[in-house]
Amino acid sequence: MLGLAAPSKAQFRASVQGTVTDVAGGVIPGATVTLASKETGRTQQAQTSDGGFYRFSNLSPGSYSLSAENAGFKKSIQDITVKAEEVQGFDLTLTPGEVTETVLVTGATEQPLQTENANVDRAITRQEVLRLPQVGRDPYELARLTPGVFGQGARTGSGDSVRLPNTTGPGGSNTSIFQTENQVPISANGQRVSANNYQIDGVSVNSLGHGGAAVVTPNQESVKEVRVLSSSFSAEHGRNSGAQVLVVSQNGTNVFHGSAFFKYNNPGLNAFNRYGGPIGNSGFGPLVRVENRFRQFGGSVGGPLYLPRFGEGGPAYFSGKNRLFFFFSTEGLREEGTGSSNQYVETSQ
Repeated sequence: MLGLAAPSKAQFRASVQGTVTDVAGGVIPGATVTLASKETGRTQQAQTSDGGFYRFSNLSPGSYSLSAENAGFKKSIQDITVKAEEVQGFDLTLTPGEVTETVLVTGATEQPLQTENANVDRAITRQEVLRLPQVGRDPYELARLTPGVFGQGARTGSGDSVRLPNTTGPGGSNTSIFQTENQVPISANGQRVSANNYQIDGVSVNSLGHGGAAVVTPNQESVKEVRVLSSSFSAEHGRNSGAQVLVVSQNGTNVFHGSAFFKYNNPGLNAFNRYGGPIGNSGFGPLVRVENRFRQFGGSVGGPLYLPRFGEGGPAYFSGKNRLFFFFSTEGLREEGTGSSNQYVETSQ
């Protein structure tokens, strides 16, 4: 997966809003509110309304610095965390004083009680996606962490019996995140599995042939946050009545960062095949190890984009810091194995 990161109003739908007041609780109109991303350096400003209200929309999830200032008051700054696809409220209080003075609000890393809507949801962070176990490295499996969402982890599809997690899905799928149509068996507040809805960066990835299945499953390295809504979501998340699984892709930042992983397995590391018979038994032959060779590998890299300049004068290259970023991730799977089955045929006897 390769992507260039630039401001896009269609990609992100998180918002931050609130009211700026003085210590007595009176609203402050015309105050300047600034929101700065700690990852990309992007800065936005807004003026409070006559009621002291401000709002920033189309935000990507991540860490931000939120500040407010006005003549006759000290500047107030606090760190906030924006969740994916959610409207959050952060009120600011200004203390009388000189504009050159600053009040830094610390210990504000805990998320305030959400009163902007009645959604029942959960934001699954990048750290959780990378560190929590997922069979098949499938981020959709973590949707079970959301209140109101239940799933035992078994898979069914195409008339097959219930199988182990991530071994099959609708349409004769492959394993893990490489499934052609990934139907995660989760039920949100009693709704059917086929009623779930999947989006990546605001774009629907729902299967047209099987309800509740996603035709695109992101690899772990490419996910920045997953937000799962189980009930009481707004009309913008329509179409299906089950869980709304909203994935936001990882973006590049002002600092280069990357990751890599490699999973390896071969017959020398496997258990013996119990159906090979005891050693010395001429009817079965010696014990042999399970013939399975498994290679799963991948990684990611992202950062500011640097481009050469050609005869334009000035610096020899264009720096994308605070402006233009890139992010790339990939994952591959190589697996070889053997299987056995019994067949019955008629003989002359």
